Amino acid sequence: MKRLFVLGFSLLIFEASAFSQIGNGLGTGNFGTFNTYSGSVSEDGSLKAYNGGRIFTTIGKSGTGAVKNINLWTASNNMTFGYGFLGNFDALVSVITYQDLNVRAVNNKLGKLSQTPSDLFFTLRNGSHGILDDQMELGGALTFRLPLGDVSNVPFEVYRSSRAEFGLLGSATFYGNPYYKDQSFFVNANLGFWSHNDNGQYVNSIDPGKHGFTKAESQVNSLHMQYGLGVALPVQKVQFILDLYGISYLTQPDAAVFSRESFMYVTPGLRYNLRNWMSIGTYVDVLLTGKKDQTKYSNATGTTPVGGAGGDTKLSGGVPNYSTWRFGLTLSFNILPLTVSGAQTENRRKRLLDRLQDEDRAAQRAAAQLDKLRDIRMNSEKELEDIKLELESGGN
Repeated sequence: MKRLFVLGFSLLIFEASAFSQIGNGLGTGNFGTFNTYSGSVSEDGSLKAYNGGRIFTTIGKSGTGAVKNINLWTASNNMTFGYGFLGNFDALVSVITYQDLNVRAVNNKLGKLSQTPSDLFFTLRNGSHGILDDQMELGGALTFRLPLGDVSNVPFEVYRSSRAEFGLLGSATFYGNPYYKDQSFFVNANLGFWSHNDNGQYVNSIDPGKHGFTKAESQVNSLHMQYGLGVALPVQKVQFILDLYGISYLTQPDAAVFSRESFMYVTPGLRYNLRNWMSIGTYVDVLLTGKKDQTKYSNATGTTPVGGAGGDTKLSGGVPNYSTWRFGLTLSFNILPLTVSGAQTENRRKRLLDRLQDEDRAAQRAAAQLDKLRDIRMNSEKELEDIKLELESGGN
């Protein structure tokens, strides 16, 4: 009952104050950092939940006549559930919601928009394939995105089309101690591709048919490479994390897309284990590349976000298409199993114990063999001494 109370209270707090997706829009699962996936999947039969929030604010300008300063902000939230099965598989389901889309029709009919839900992600992962005596584990993921909201091309966020999208991701993790992963440092490396499946589809932020805009139609299937490198260092109950992640467009989206630039973020943060089944985290994304705005704004296609001054104008005030900083909060907790240690963890620790016992027995056998060799040498030396004495006495 106490555990359920703490869990419910924590969910209430984080649902009210968490703001976004993790990384490129997905919860990162077992042994993931804030923005990278692990090569390890969740343990068989385990059910875990991850709630991540992100917010940023900046200053822009608005007005067709007397231009005035305005505050721009984006607040969004990601809730992910991960379930492990068949030993080397897990499945992640993520729901993205937005609190302010920063999208307006020219006639301002839409007002301030929130979108709940916005996107639904399904991720199937295969992993926990150990190499180098299990010090490194390899895995891969297949992800599908289903758009659920009316707005898909959201300012300041990674581009999402109005169609279903999919991606492939490879992951590798190096563990300082493969038998006690939760107590050792680890390094995640990710590399994958994402298809926006937007050829021939409108890329307007809002449906042009509903609001009288000219249809901005994509002439390509936008494709980007996604990458990430994450390091986690545990110190008692605190886990210090540093991520470097981003995307690089191989086929750039249409000129009307808000976030059509490649980008890279660096993310310092930490996680704290409140209980052995629950942790909270906080981090800051800092934009390294992707600050140059390449979007072509136009009232005709409805691609002028709040802050546009009318006509073919860019968002003024020096605001880039990606926020220069973002603050995030996370909450993760185990739902199943009820016990802390799962079957895979116990198996790994049993293998460690068996290995230590084998090494101990091998050491004992080596010591016994050494004793035998010592006895043989002593006997040989004694025999040699006897022979020497016999030779000496025979000579006399």
